[in-house]
Amino acid sequence: MRIESKLCHLTDNKAVVQVNGWLNEKSLGSALAEGPTVEVAEDKAILRLNLRINGGSNNETTQLPGPENIIKKPLKAELPKNEIVANSNSNIEPSDWSNELTAIDLEIKRLKWSREDEINFLEKSLGYNNRNKITNYNDILKYLSLLKNTDNKNQSTKYNVNINYLITESDNILNDLSWNHVQGREFLQKEFNVSTRKELNEKQLISFVEKLKSIRNKYLVD
Repeated sequence: MRIESKLCHLTDNKAVVQVNGWLNEKSLGSALAEGPTVEVAEDKAILRLNLRINGGSNNETTQLPGPENIIKKPLKAELPKNEIVANSNSNIEPSDWSNELTAIDLEIKRLKWSREDEINFLEKSLGYNNRNKITNYNDILKYLSLLKNTDNKNQSTKYNVNINYLITESDNILNDLSWNHVQGREFLQKEFNVSTRKELNEKQLISFVEKLKSIRNKYLVD
């Protein structure tokens, strides 16, 4: 008999596994069981399935085929969507975030964002300038949720409009200060360690404009 197992639910103290039995290409049925670990839940589900196959005996140990007659396929750890949501809302922090990080990568591809686009969005929404700096699982879930609810149709346009506006505003202030390109570049290097405004993200550009305004205000007062 061939056994196929699927993980249906998992928390820190409970697992639910579904097993399906096959004899050649014929389905023999399926069974669900829960346990404190995935392995225990899977074994219980196999016992329950064998009970059904062998006529529903109350003695789970008498009707089982020998281990050599059971072929287990690798456990499919595919949680249903409702279970993923349930786990996301719990206080349990898994040690492996690979599923969430993979989902984030897929959302970035869907949005067709560059690395700079992602950094700008991440800074504006959660205050991080790099996804690798996120050490809180809830922030990972929040970031994934924000990405899923983001529409790329207007996002890029809004971002470009704002960037262009900030650059134009900084040009006007630089003209008010009578600064040339060299002075502007030196200021950028000193304050942001970059040589051009194109290297600044939206948040940094806002800061750049505010700093220039502050200098201009002092200049006008003097």
